[in-house]
This record gives sequence, structure tokens and C-alpha cells, in this order.
Amino acid sequence: MPKAPAKPRRRSRETRETREPRSTPYVLGSAMIAALVVGLTVFLLVRGFQWRAALTALRAEPGIEILSVERVGFFKKRLRGLHDPLAPAAEGILRKHNIGPRSVELVLAEYHSLNTPYAKRREEAEAERFDRLRESVLTAVGAFAETAAKKREEDLEKITKLLFETRFPEAMKTVDLEWRDGAWHAVGELYAPEREAFVAEAPSCVVEGELDFGGLVDLTAASTSTLRQLIESPDLFAVDLDDQPVHLDRMVRLVRDYDAVCERSGLAKPRLQLELSAADPAALARLGEIKAALTAPGGIDAGRFLDDLAKPGEATQASLKLVPLPAP
Repeated sequence: MPKAPAKPRRRSRETRETREPRSTPYVLGSAMIAALVVGLTVFLLVRGFQWRAALTALRAEPGIEILSVERVGFFKKRLRGLHDPLAPAAEGILRKHNIGPRSVELVLAEYHSLNTPYAKRREEAEAERFDRLRESVLTAVGAFAETAAKKREEDLEKITKLLFETRFPEAMKTVDLEWRDGAWHAVGELYAPEREAFVAEAPSCVVEGELDFGGLVDLTAASTSTLRQLIESPDLFAVDLDDQPVHLDRMVRLVRDYDAVCERSGLAKPRLQLELSAADPAALARLGEIKAALTAPGGIDAGRFLDDLAKPGEATQASLKLVPLPAP
């Protein structure tokens, strides 16, 4: 007799036929997820290459300094740095590498770069501006030949002062030019380094006539001489009605003023020495008290004092003075 067909096989085929339609969404979903992962990975790799190329281009630009790169979002970065006004816009460089404004936040402070083509361009522009001004002055001076002598001198004075104020803006804050007897007279005061530079360069800016510097005071020499005299003159043993020294605070202020003049003039700060004139040994104790008060916090640096100098004198005329000495 023929054998009956096996029922388990039929059930397996039916089960397989039933499951096949159900696996299609699963396969499609898996494929879509895989495609998204691959696409995102490729996008991130490409974006990374674009950012590296953009940052390399920004750092290669002489007028742009990128100091830090911060992440402010998953796809956005913040760039902090410096930007020369004459340099190309950072946004344009980023756009060339497909970095749009929505992907970056730029925080660039303005600065004038040094030793770059833009610094040289600024120097050339300033030189051209000065040359144009000088040429305009020379042209104006030629036209003045047909005017009256007094009017010509008035206009010449105005134009020459304008030229000097353009060339020496800082020096002309304390210096004035006067036209007298067919010559220019520089009247005012300047610290030694500024005065030396002014005396060396000013004659080339004079359109007509000679330039006399007899009225231009050397503020370094004048100030140091005056301050030295003010520091050395008082007797530091002098006291008020309450038996308190009267000159100590003033000495501290005068020494600071002396130091400020030295800093402006490129000079070393002077050393200091206390000179005692007395025969009474008790005056040495008073000297120590005065010195301690001068070098108290907020006063004069104790390291600037040389050894005290004691000179013989009459007991009734004990005196103490502070003497600035040139730095070694």
C-alpha cells in the first residue's frame, strides 16, 4: 500500500510560505538603517576633511590668527582669533571649503598685523599720505608768492604746523612752532629720547626757512635737576608740632616722580643714600627710624638704598638728607 504523505513537511512548507512575506519589511528596514549609517559616516568624513582644509587655509592667511576652535553644536564650531582689517574676510575662505555661516560662529577681534604684506601696505599708504600732504604744501607755497608778505607768512605758519602735527602728533602736544624774523622757532619741552628724534627729523619737514631749537627744553635734564634739588634740600630730621617728621611722605612722592622721568627717558632709576651730618651718636638711631619709615610698605624699595654716609658735624646742628646717586 502507498505511504501517506508526511504531515510535518507540509507544515514546514506552510510555515516557510507564511514567514516569507513577514521578513520583507525587516530586510528593507535593515537596509535603510545600514544606508543611513554609511551615509552619515561618509558625510562626517567629508565634513572633517572640509574643516581641516578650511582651518589650514585660515591659518595660512598672514592677516588671520586662529587662537581656538570650540564645538558649540553637533555640526557647528566657534572660531576665536584675530583679523587684520586689510586681510580677506574669513567667511569667504570658509565658503570656498563649503563651510557656510550656519556651520560656524566667528569671533575675530580686529588687530594690525606685523611683518605681513598688510603691515607693509599700511606703511606705504601712510608714506603716500605724507608725501601728498608735502606736495600740497609745496604747491600752496608756490601759489603764495603772489600774495602779500604778511598773509603769506600766516598761511605758511598754518600749513607748516599742520605738516608737523601730522608727522609728529605726540611731540606737537608739548611743542609749538613760531615764525619770527624769517625763521622757525620750536618752543616747548620734550623728554630726551623724543627731543633727540625731533631735532634729527624735524628739519626735513620745514617747507621754507630755518628751524631753531633754542626754545626746545630738554625735559629730562630739567626735570631730573629740579627733582634732585627738591629731594636733597629738606632736612629729614625736621618735625612738626607733634614731633613727627614733616618731609617723609613728600620724599616718597618726589622719588616716584624722579623714577617716572627716568622711565620716560630710558634711564636707570637712581640709587639712594642717606647722608647724616652730626657728632651725636644718638642721631644714628633717629636715622634708622627715618629709613624704616621711608622703606615702609607703599614707600621706597629698601634695595635701592646704598650704605648710609655719616659726616662729622656739630651736635646742635644734626641734619639728614636723601641724595639720589646715578645707577652703576
